[in-house]
Amino acid sequence: MKLRLYSIVIIAILTLVVPAVFLRGTLPQQTATEIDGLAQFASMQGVSLGPLIWSEGFNNASTWTLSGSTPAILQVNNSLTLKVVLQYKTTAQTLSVYHTVSLPLDQGPIVTLRLQVSGGVSYGVRFWGVTASNKPFSAWHEGSSLQHRPGRGTSETIQANLVSESSIPNPTLSLAGAKITRMAIYIEAVPFISGTFSMRLFSLKANSVLITKANSNEVGGNFTALVADLGPAIATQKLFQVFVGLDIQGSSDLSYVPYFTTGASVAAQGYTYITKVATTYELALLSPRQVNSSPLFSGNVHSSSLVVSARTGEISFFRLNSISIRFFSTQTAQSANLDPGTSRELVYYFFVFLFVIPVVMVVLVVKVFKDEH
Repeated sequence: MKLRLYSIVIIAILTLVVPAVFLRGTLPQQTATEIDGLAQFASMQGVSLGPLIWSEGFNNASTWTLSGSTPAILQVNNSLTLKVVLQYKTTAQTLSVYHTVSLPLDQGPIVTLRLQVSGGVSYGVRFWGVTASNKPFSAWHEGSSLQHRPGRGTSETIQANLVSESSIPNPTLSLAGAKITRMAIYIEAVPFISGTFSMRLFSLKANSVLITKANSNEVGGNFTALVADLGPAIATQKLFQVFVGLDIQGSSDLSYVPYFTTGASVAAQGYTYITKVATTYELALLSPRQVNSSPLFSGNVHSSSLVVSARTGEISFFRLNSISIRFFSTQTAQSANLDPGTSRELVYYFFVFLFVIPVVMVVLVVKVFKDEH
C-alpha cells in the first residue's frame, strides 16, 4: 500500500514540476544598457544673469491691451493692476492682458516678473515672436511651469528663458534674427467660481545672459548654473537613469539641482543637493521619474546637456568627472517565436499533461483502493 502511494505521489510531483521546467515564461526581459556621457563631450560653460536689456516703466497704458468677455478694470500707473468680478458660470473664464515688446532671441533674454494674484484663480505668461523672415511663432507650451499657476495672494517672482520657451514648441527655430514681439499675462477660473479677483504686476524686465566658456571639463568663477554640452542630442524614450560624478564648490548657502536635457526639454532630474564639508565630490542620481521642474538656463537646443542649476547661493568651481547614461533595452526570448512544428509538439504536450496523466492517476488511485478492500 505504502509503495503504491509513494508511486502516485511521485507521479503527481512530476506532473506539476515538468510543465514548470519545460514551459518557461517567454515574456520579454528588460535589462539596462549604459553609455559614457563624456564620449562626445563638447564644451563646458558657466552661466549667470547678465546686464539689464529692457525694463517696463508702466507709464504708457496704450501699450497694454485687455482681452476677454468678462468686464474688468485695467490700471497702468507705475505698476499694472487688473481687477475683475467673475460671475457664477458653468464654463471656465479667462482674461488676458497683452503687451508689445521687442526682445531679440540671440541675446538669450531672461524675463523676470514680480506679481501678485488673488487666491482662487490661476494665472500664466505666454510669448509670441517672429523669425528673421517675419514668420510668426508661438513661444509657449502646455506643461511649462509658466502656465496655469495657482494664485497665492502674495508677491511672487517668476522667470522665463525665452530661448527655451521658443525652442521647445519650435525645435527647428533659428535664433538668428528671431525676436519676441508680444507677451500676455492671463488669469483663469474653473467653472462655478465667482467673486472679485485681482492681479498686480509690480515689475517686468529682461536681462541678457553672461557665459564663461571653458576648454576642459572644469570651470571657475561665480555662476548660477553650469552647462556641459554632451554632443548631439540623445534619444531618451527608454532612458532609465543618469549617474553624474562631479566636484563642486560655492557659497555657504549653495544648494543645486542637476538636470539631463535633450534640446530644451528636461529628460531626467536629480534631487536637491548641498555642498559637503569633508569633500567636494558628489555622485548624483538623475531619473525621468524625478522631473518636476526645469532649469532657467539650458544647453544647446541641438545637443544633450548636463545642467547644474543653483537653487540658492552661487557656484564658484565645478568639475565634471563622469556621466553614465543608462537605458532600458528589451530582449525577447527566442522561444517566443514558434514555428508550426513546435506548435504541434506543444499541442501534444498539453494533451498528455492535461488529460492523459490525470486520467492515469485517477485509475491508479482507484486500483490501489480496490486492492486494499
